Formats: sequence, structure tokens, C-alpha cells
Amino acid sequence: MVARWLLFVCLLAIPLTSIACEKCTKGTELEPSLCPLKLPKITKLIIKENAVKSSAEKDQTISCSSFLVKESHIRRYFAQAKTTNENEVHHKLDWSPCFASGEVVFSDGRKGQWSINQFRVGSISFNDEEKHVLYCPNCKYKPFIW
Repeated sequence: MVARWLLFVCLLAIPLTSIACEKCTKGTELEPSLCPLKLPKITKLIIKENAVKSSAEKDQTISCSSFLVKESHIRRYFAQAKTTNENEVHHKLDWSPCFASGEVVFSDGRKGQWSINQFRVGSISFNDEEKHVLYCPNCKYKPFIW
């Protein structure tokens, strides 16, 4: 009976929010808190920068040539990534100087700018909205490092 009541409440809430009945996970000492990422279908994906080393990295011996992403990597990343916040990413996850970036267009017409680093941290920004910080704990495939 309680399960039916909970299901009924969740079904009523669906029109009110795009992440109804999906829970955010509480972070740990080494992982940030994560919430579901709901994005429309990607209709166009452009990689503008690939295997790039951040100008903040001054060590000349570090190369980013192994972080060469394909469109399929980026699509898979967006399908699996979760939202988090910049503060938790800064304090709980390692920083990578290697990144890729580009543009994305969704089926609802929204356009965004994306960036993803080699340690599975990324972001997507829409024209008039704030930046959404992303992390993909399940993206344990090349070219990412985990």
C-alpha cells in the first residue's frame, strides 16, 4: 500500500519537475554529490579543441596527446554524466590540464558550449544560463583516466 502511494506521488510530480523521483546522491570524502542530468537529444556536436593542454600547466614534460576525443566519446559522456557543483569538484577531484571543448545543439533548439577534461570533469554553458558543472564517475573508458 505504501509503495502504491509513493508511486502515485511520483507520478503526480512528473509534470512539476524534469528530475522527479530521481535522487541526488550525497557526496563522500573523495566524490562530489551528484544529481541527474536531463538533456534533450543531441542533434549536432562540434569538437573545436581536442587534446589541448591548459595554459595554466607550466610543466613542459606533460603532454595531452593521449586525450584525443571522438564525437562518440562526447555523446556517451553526456549520456552518463551527472551534475555537481564547482566547489565540490575543486575540493574532491583531481585537476587535469588536458581537455577538449566544443559546441552542442539539442533537439529543443538550445545551443551550448561544452568542455571536458581527462579526469572526467566537464561543463556545459547555455547562452543565458549559468554553467553546469558535470562529473562522470562511470566514464571509465579511454581516453579518460580514472
